Amino acid sequence: RERAEHAPFSAAVIADSGFRGPAFEVGGHLVWGFTAALLDALGDAVAPAVALLVDLDGTAYAGAVAIPGAAAALDGLPVTYVTNNASRGPGDVAQHLRDLGFAAPDDTVVTSAQAGAGLLASLVPAGTAVLVVGAPALRAEVEGRGLVLVDRAEDARAVIQGHSPETGWARLSEAALAIRAGAVWVATNTDATLPTERGL
Repeated sequence: RERAEHAPFSAAVIADSGFRGPAFEVGGHLVWGFTAALLDALGDAVAPAVALLVDLDGTAYAGAVAIPGAAAALDGLPVTYVTNNASRGPGDVAQHLRDLGFAAPDDTVVTSAQAGAGLLASLVPAGTAVLVVGAPALRAEVEGRGLVLVDRAEDARAVIQGHSPETGWARLSEAALAIRAGAVWVATNTDATLPTERGL
């Protein structure tokens, strides 16, 4: 890791190291682990930033374990935590971050449940019947946008899908039937893996 000597900078994700976090190229140097390693490499170049958008799963933490050095590296910086994990609401995510030592007020977290519900609400009118494949946090975001929750494919005019450890084949089947019948479909993430303290 060598310190970047200039700002502005561009950091392009060029690999994914799983539990260790993504790899970035900064000033021609490969840097592993976004929070600690990249911020260390950038040094004072971060100072003029308006906001840092920091991923969570595998970057700030892996499940119930903080990535070493992440909280300290972000302390005092203008951080917005973003996640494509739609299984928890922003308040729950912020509390988890605080439990792991991060400074994270509730309003510094943006989830894909929020983004997905917002996108869906821009595609269909208020009152549209929506089948949700996902956790209660996603259901709450959809309902909060003035859409109506339904459980049967025949009733659904839209489907929104997000991560939930409880998702089963029966729910997926209803969603597939609704989509094949022409329902609008929004997916809140397309990840094939989920970093946890046990690995991927």
